[in-house]
Amino acid sequence: MKKNWIFIVIICWICGCLPRIGCSESDSTDLSCRGHMTFENVTLTAYYPSIENNDPKEYLDTKGHALATLQDFLAGKIDFVTVSMDEGLKIPYGTPICIPQLNAHYRRQINLQVRDSANNVKGRRYRRVDICVQSESDSYDPVVNLKRVSIVL
Repeated sequence: MKKNWIFIVIICWICGCLPRIGCSESDSTDLSCRGHMTFENVTLTAYYPSIENNDPKEYLDTKGHALATLQDFLAGKIDFVTVSMDEGLKIPYGTPICIPQLNAHYRRQINLQVRDSANNVKGRRYRRVDICVQSESDSYDPVVNLKRVSIVL
């Protein structure tokens, strides 16, 4: 009986039907984005909390929660990445968005959530998304500075 159980577990693991510990509901091999609206030709840029200001608000989103960086997400320290979009869109706080180009680059689902807004995205509607990164040097990474990405909400 024990051998049958092990055989079933191995077959399920090979077929991908076992839940993965530490993975989100969306399988890391499923890089597609699902949503109700897709916007093309969106500019993706990066922003980071500035330590030079000594202002604790630099590290907080629009509701006073700590910013969640892409680097912390990739290291498995947090469950999502903060993005900033035009507050005039009235996108509810915490709304998930998906950028297929990021998923393809990192070969995993990048859980992005709209939790911030700033002057540089004001009035840009769906034409610009800023992704939170850890440092100024991270903000120069070409992967987070793309002129033509898609966003799926």
